[in-house]
Amino acid sequence: MPAPVAGAESRLRDPRRIESGADPFADALRAAIRAKGLSLERLQHKLRARGVAVSIAALSYWQSGRRRPERPDSLTAVGHLEEILDVGEGGLSTLLGPPRPRGKARPRQRPTSPDGWLRSADYESMAELLAEVDTSSDQDLTRLSMRDQVELAMDGSTRRVRSRQVLRAERAGVDRVLLGYDTRLPGDSLPVIGTLRSCRLGRVSADPRQGLMIAELLFDRPLRRGERTAVEYELIHVAPHHPTYDNTHSRRFRHPVREYVLEVRYDSRCRPVRCEQFTTDVNGGEPTDVRETPVDTWGYAYAVALDFGPGVVGLRWDWH
Repeated sequence: MPAPVAGAESRLRDPRRIESGADPFADALRAAIRAKGLSLERLQHKLRARGVAVSIAALSYWQSGRRRPERPDSLTAVGHLEEILDVGEGGLSTLLGPPRPRGKARPRQRPTSPDGWLRSADYESMAELLAEVDTSSDQDLTRLSMRDQVELAMDGSTRRVRSRQVLRAERAGVDRVLLGYDTRLPGDSLPVIGTLRSCRLGRVSADPRQGLMIAELLFDRPLRRGERTAVEYELIHVAPHHPTYDNTHSRRFRHPVREYVLEVRYDSRCRPVRCEQFTTDVNGGEPTDVRETPVDTWGYAYAVALDFGPGVVGLRWDWH
């Protein structure tokens, strides 16, 4: 899921509430779609017939102004939209203007590929999400220790996840870590993010339809090279809709980690009959290492991985 020292701040933000300002491109696109009487599904179908792949979520965000097409393949799609919607050449593209700024320039900023980020079910959607956040620091953090504490409700659904990460900066100026979250079941509700220690919430980029979210956890200040920090945050699923995640909880590691501990606490009225630790490759393929894990008297099960990654570590369980 699965990010400074001092200045800890507790705060909740709902990723579904991301506001945007006036956007002439979004206004024109929305009006053109309405004038043609097309649904987003039908518009996506027309684009696909032309060999252009755009997710419904991306189309929705473009017409709402929450995101703007900026990558080459997205700009190509805009040209096809102009033809499909009969707005004339340049009727939409000329309204885009220059790319939106994404914060001050940072050293070693480089494009980030969706490969290895969460699942690969919607490459386009993940690329759009990553374009909305600053990924420049992510490659320059060593994951020394990570711990996830998962609390299940009486019906076996996930109520909340508390996470702690100990990180080391490999260059001066690193000022954030990225949090990625994947419901694994498109349509499941995304959690609310609460920052608990030594970090505050930055930009949040979410695709509720696909069940994907990327968020920035900002440090109190830029770190010095070799400096360590520990951050804590919570992911809270608001009742009554707690997801079950197919009786599984896992974390995907794009980078190696020295130590990872996953702790799942089961309600005393709902204990599994079987629990297993498993690992897979970073793309979430078939498990390569499965071992039975006991649930102790207090209702806890643990998965531990040392010097692990890239890859996926998790626990899965059966109720019957």
